[in-house]
Amino acid sequence: MRAITLLTPQSYDPHNPPTSLTLTTLPLPVPSASQALLRITATAITPYELSWPMPASTPRPRIPAHDIAGIIVSSPSEQFRPGDRVFALMPPFVGQGGLAEYAVCDVKFLVKVPRGLGDVEAASVPRAALTAVQACGWVDLKEGEKVLVSGATGAVGRMVVQVVRRKVGEKGMVAAVGGVGSDDLKGMGAGLVVNYREVEGGRWEDVVKREVEGGKVDVVVDCIGGESLERGMRLVKSGGKVVTVGSPPPAWAREGVKGWEEIEEHGLKKLFFIVEEDGEQLEDIAELLESGDLKPSVGLVIDGLTEEGVRDAYSRGLNGGLSGSAVVKIA
Repeated sequence: MRAITLLTPQSYDPHNPPTSLTLTTLPLPVPSASQALLRITATAITPYELSWPMPASTPRPRIPAHDIAGIIVSSPSEQFRPGDRVFALMPPFVGQGGLAEYAVCDVKFLVKVPRGLGDVEAASVPRAALTAVQACGWVDLKEGEKVLVSGATGAVGRMVVQVVRRKVGEKGMVAAVGGVGSDDLKGMGAGLVVNYREVEGGRWEDVVKREVEGGKVDVVVDCIGGESLERGMRLVKSGGKVVTVGSPPPAWAREGVKGWEEIEEHGLKKLFFIVEEDGEQLEDIAELLESGDLKPSVGLVIDGLTEEGVRDAYSRGLNGGLSGSAVVKIA
């Protein structure tokens, strides 16, 4: 089968380039007793995956990208039959990813694609939606609360805005800060939208402070880390919560963030977490997609499994030029 493989850094390397991605030919994967064999139809990429170090036990050469949509070829479970359309978030640190014509996945992570959803849209959902659901679950949002979402125009941020709106209701406030694609956020549930590229000096926090009643929010859901997280923390009222989501382990994401370690001294609760694969939660998400209560967001589609196209998708994602997920259409 054709596959894109990634030259994995030995340690965290934020400068590992997209040229480390190579098109190659590999044998078809062999499923274990708990795995289904899938023909991959579409895969969403995670740009920062280029920087992740992998455990020594990770198969080499490594196939990246773990948000997949595909068709069942074989399955050990009667729940899935050959020909069924499924989607999933596969574990990134255990097996291979989905930038290939075929992949294997434990059936406990697989969910049937909702009616009316195409393969590209389905592949764009799992990581972004699961991250949003899990982050909002930790902060235990209440109706009427004011929530700041930073990095709101990214794949995860767009899902967070939608999930937050459902939680806080009409009486609540969703303030969304983003870049390219900010115009779409009102339609996703944001009451206040700030495009940091259009604010003098990029000081979006001043706009939030001025426009939000009382100048403070109850919760910050940060989808970027670094300086964005640092700015957002200053806008949380005493007793509030800050959750930051991302790909790297906590020490890397928090590096250089002033005040993170001392945040609890100011009466705030904090959490950094990495999304977990969860088939049951993805089932719930599938129901929301089918009912139209949650909408996928695709910012770029690469047609075909080509080295040039995949490298371009990673480059654009790393440079902040996407509003939504970048998806490679494989079949």
